Amino acid sequence: MGTAENATAPKDMKAYDPDLPVPYWHQRMELAGVIIVNTLSLVAIIARIYLRASRLKRLREDDRWMLAAGAFLIFPHFVCQLGTNRFGSGLHDQNIPDAWVRPFWYFSWGWIGYNIVSSLIKISVCCYLLQIVPFHMQWLRRVLYVLMCITFALGVGISLCHLLQCMPLISNFDYSVAQDHCFNIDIPRFTWVAVSISIDLCILAIPWAIIRWSKIQPAEKRILLIVFSGNLMGTIVCVVSIYSVWCTRTSLSYYDLAYTQTAFAITNDVEILFYALGASLPVLSPFLLARFATRQEAQSTPTSRVPSWRVKGGSTAGSPVLAQMAQQRPSKSPLTWDDLELGYPGHNDTHGVDETQNHDSRAMSSTTLANPSGKVHDAEKAELESRDFTSDD
Repeated sequence: MGTAENATAPKDMKAYDPDLPVPYWHQRMELAGVIIVNTLSLVAIIARIYLRASRLKRLREDDRWMLAAGAFLIFPHFVCQLGTNRFGSGLHDQNIPDAWVRPFWYFSWGWIGYNIVSSLIKISVCCYLLQIVPFHMQWLRRVLYVLMCITFALGVGISLCHLLQCMPLISNFDYSVAQDHCFNIDIPRFTWVAVSISIDLCILAIPWAIIRWSKIQPAEKRILLIVFSGNLMGTIVCVVSIYSVWCTRTSLSYYDLAYTQTAFAITNDVEILFYALGASLPVLSPFLLARFATRQEAQSTPTSRVPSWRVKGGSTAGSPVLAQMAQQRPSKSPLTWDDLELGYPGHNDTHGVDETQNHDSRAMSSTTLANPSGKVHDAEKAELESRDFTSDD
């Protein structure tokens, strides 16, 4: 979803009318929505980073991108939304005094924070997925790098379109400079919506493909599919907001802009919140699997004590003893998914041999080799007894 502001709009606002009733309830509703939703987004980002830092004792690449998203969420996004609300956002254009128009115009710059924050969160998700791509699906890593480049270019490009919308360029930063003309901002707004939704669908498809070909229990697979579908929440909000983008297109943007942009302010914030939650859910996957998947598997397999995500390969989840006895070979897979370790075909052996089979074969040979030696010993003893019996005769 794009922002509702047009760089020239604040200068062309309707004249101030002190006798017009002021809808303070509408302005306060916008303020409450902005504060609540942005605060929840910050809490989600901080909790995610704190959890990873406490577990891993360091920050990974995806955590750094999420940290950058949190910084841009505070400024310029959150701060500038508070500023525009303070100077008339949520009120009718005729309710805004002339002295408020200039600060309202300057604070409108901060709306580019939405594009930047959304892009950084998506890049963080891509970095997280890079950690779980198995070695036999390296083409997915190239796809993720391409998605990261497209997402970064999209966020920067749309932000520049909003900042440098009018000519001369200095008029975008100096309110006193007259603006000759401005290009149609609807083009980058609808471009953002189309490309952003496409990127979201690609990001969703990658973990689905990995989980589909993994050797994990069905209950765990269902939970992981739900966890990695969290970003779909932000995508749904982006799809729904297409209607709002159309209703506030450039041809209608000058009609009571300060009042109509309330829907954009809240929708932008809700979309960021859902993206932040969707990016944080995979971090909780070990806890969700330990709590729900193990319980479901225990009902169907009472002898199971260790969930398959605790054991590489997923097929040796019989008991803690078996898990400790199984000697794992070094894996070539770049999989570093915290405690969550999925099993893939050929994951535990360089030649595609399941380590569980090797362990079972070693266990069987240790028992079967003892039987022939016992049979030979019994046969020799019987022969000696028969010789003693014939010699006595």
